[in-house]
Amino acid sequence: MPRSLISSRSWFQQRPHPRRGKVMLYVLLCVLAGLGVMLVVSLLGPGSGGPATSHPWVGQPVPKVELLPLVNTEEAISTDQFAGKVTLVNFWGPWCGPCLMEFPELLQIREQFADNPDFQLIPIAADGGWMPGQAELFEESTDQLKHDSQLVLAQYNSDMPVYVDFNAHLRQELIKTDPRFGYPTNFLVGRDGQIKAVWIGFGGSLKPIEKAIRAELNPEQELPAE
Repeated sequence: MPRSLISSRSWFQQRPHPRRGKVMLYVLLCVLAGLGVMLVVSLLGPGSGGPATSHPWVGQPVPKVELLPLVNTEEAISTDQFAGKVTLVNFWGPWCGPCLMEFPELLQIREQFADNPDFQLIPIAADGGWMPGQAELFEESTDQLKHDSQLVLAQYNSDMPVYVDFNAHLRQELIKTDPRFGYPTNFLVGRDGQIKAVWIGFGGSLKPIEKAIRAELNPEQELPAE
C-alpha cells in the first residue's frame, strides 16, 4: 500500500517572462519559506498521520460539491463527475513553498497519465485564508489567486486547468470527518467515488502518489516494491 510522505524538491525552472525578476523573487521567497517548514517537519517527525491509507477520510465518499473554474478552463466541475474515474485532488497555493516544490512532479504525473481516459488530476488553488476551525462564511480572493496561479503555470508553459473551492465547501465537508489538513493536501479518489489515500504536506517525492494511482488504475496488476 502507498505510504504517506512529506517530501521536498526545488522546482524553479527559468523561462523568459516580462516580469521574470519579480516572479523569481516571489518564487524564491515561497520556496525558502517551504524549506523552513520542511526543516521543522524533519525535526518533529512525520506529522501527518502515518500511512496514506490511515487518514480518517479514507473510505469516505468524496463530498458532493461544485468547483469553480479559475485558470485554463471556463467550466465548473462537480465531484459527481469523479465517478468512474481515478481522480487525484490537489489542494495548493501559489504562496505555499511546499506546494511550489511539488509542482514539477505534479505536472509530470499529469503528463504520465495524459493518455489514460480513466484518470484525472484536479488542482484546487487556495489563497491561504481558510484553515480548519474557521467560521463557515468564507470566500477566496479569486482575482489575486488567479493572477498568482497564472504566474506559476507560466514558468512551465502549462495549460493545466485549475479550479477553486470558492466558499471552502469541499474543505468544510472533509474536515467534518477529521480536521487534519494543510497545504499541500493530495487525496486519491477511486472509481467508486470513495477516498483511497490522503497525503498532507510534501517532503521530496510524489512517487508514492504515482504508485497509488497506478494501483487504482490497474488493481489486478502487482506493482514492484519500492
